[in-house]
Amino acid sequence: MAFIELRNCSKKYGTGATTVWANKDLSFDIEQGELVIILGSSGAGKSTLLNILGGMENVTRGEVIVNGNNIANYSAKELTKYRRNEIGFVFQFYNLI
Repeated sequence: MAFIELRNCSKKYGTGATTVWANKDLSFDIEQGELVIILGSSGAGKSTLLNILGGMENVTRGEVIVNGNNIANYSAKELTKYRRNEIGFVFQFYNLI
């Protein structure tokens, strides 16, 4: 089992005719200690993917398994604990104090 597993993950914004898919049906595995680079053009969904892995956004559908736990099913309180205890997140803007 990989340390991070995404299975058919999709993130949709908007409704009806204004629907935008930031990520659609992503699936991949990342082993513990593996170096991964995420590349893509502007608007391809890179930041959305990182926000999902960091527990800051939920997927519209699919599974996000980190260290054997499907964080896609976590409640808001469980996601807060996940971010506090499991994840380090550095924002792309200079918000560090």
